Amino acid sequence: MGIKGGLGKLFVKKGGLGNEGDYLDLDIEEYEAELKEEEGVKMYIKTAELTGLYDIPELKKEIYAGNILILDISLAKQDKVLIEKVIKDLKMAAFDVGGDIAGVSDDQVIVAPTGIKIERKKMSMR
Repeated sequence: MGIKGGLGKLFVKKGGLGNEGDYLDLDIEEYEAELKEEEGVKMYIKTAELTGLYDIPELKKEIYAGNILILDISLAKQDKVLIEKVIKDLKMAAFDVGGDIAGVSDDQVIVAPTGIKIERKKMSMR
């Protein structure tokens, strides 16, 4: 479906032929989702901040969806048990999808989906 066909879905006629006021605006998210599919978007790079255990299901959902996740753990760093639990769960999720996980800095972790390997050696520009 092209842009012309998608634009036709944005407005629905309430009934019969009439004035401009006879149209009802619809939610544009459906059109945007179709447009994204046409563009061939396969994955996103998403950033998140870890604040507690309740964040784990949403983080795992992004990994299973095939997205790259950059996680800021600085807010939860004082809770060592929380960090260990989250890292363990994310490692298991990365393993499940055939992905990879690595610490980028003291405060950041990156999780990559299937087919992406994280290089652990820093590049030297000299």
